[in-house]
Amino acid sequence: MGVIKGVLKEELANSLGMVERYREEVEKLKGALVKKKIGKRRYCYLAKREGKKVNFVYLGPFSGAVKKSDAERKKSLARYKTMLAKVRQQVVFLRRALRGKEAV
Repeated sequence: MGVIKGVLKEELANSLGMVERYREEVEKLKGALVKKKIGKRRYCYLAKREGKKVNFVYLGPFSGAVKKSDAERKKSLARYKTMLAKVRQQVVFLRRALRGKEAV
């Protein structure tokens, strides 16, 4: 039983590391595409919240390329959120498995 517990503990440590990495990636990808009209032209910004403050990151003039990159960012964000949810479920399962009582 000790070998199995060792493997479960190792897998739990790996899963917790994955949770942290996925959480970091989600934070990097979060934001909303904002179009601002300045004069007669339109420009795109990525709005990100940091605490109570909203920061705008300039992406460039409004174009199809900016829309395409934003769509890819949204797909990546959704994929990382899905993986994060699965790994969190795995962490819960592993913690429950490690809490189980050993048969003597």
